[in-house]
Amino acid sequence: MSAMSEISMTIKELRTAANALISAANSLQRFFSSKDDNEEELLHETRPLTLEDVRDILRVKCEMGFAADIKQMILDLGAKSLKDVNPSDYEPLVKAVQALGTGGDDDA
Repeated sequence: MSAMSEISMTIKELRTAANALISAANSLQRFFSSKDDNEEELLHETRPLTLEDVRDILRVKCEMGFAADIKQMILDLGAKSLKDVNPSDYEPLVKAVQALGTGGDDDA
């Protein structure tokens, strides 16, 4: 693998990790804040996931050996491939994929 390919993969992994950290921070803020104080602020902080974001997240988990599990999740959503997944299903799909291998599923 060339140095540029490695750098590119590292950058994608950093973006994936950053999205996960933002999601975790928002969850913690929601948990520890009153709903009235920060609800509107949180809605504006989080940008919707794009197909590219989801593809990057899934790619990392596929490389970790969860390709078959991810493919089944996509099929369970009624899609033949990731590009066929409804964008409204991106967030739940990502959360399910991120749980793979963390002890929160039966596959690890």
